[in-house]
Amino acid sequence: MKIHQRDVVEVNYLFPNGITKPHMAIVISNDDLQAAEDFFYLAMISSKNYNPQYTFPLEDSMLTKNLTKKNFVICQLIGGYTKRDVVRICSHVKAEPFNLIVEKIKKVIF
Repeated sequence: MKIHQRDVVEVNYLFPNGITKPHMAIVISNDDLQAAEDFFYLAMISSKNYNPQYTFPLEDSMLTKNLTKKNFVICQLIGGYTKRDVVRICSHVKAEPFNLIVEKIKKVIF
């Protein structure tokens, strides 16, 4: 399975309490990083909007395939993953909304 920037993937996310649960995320790093280092960075997606100042609303119109419920990109929750962590590819974020998500991540983190 090839993973690309802007893919919405499902990964087994390790929560702070030590439990793992399937969670969706967006591949935010470019394909060159994965090719060179065999890993990529993900921004987590959640149906909960606990800290709206750090989230970006993810609308179905921004995706190539609709998700099952309203979701938010958790812009401060970034992690490094490998292909073996990916359960499946769920959708793909369109270019223009992806650029807005990246800008929000930069604003939140930097």
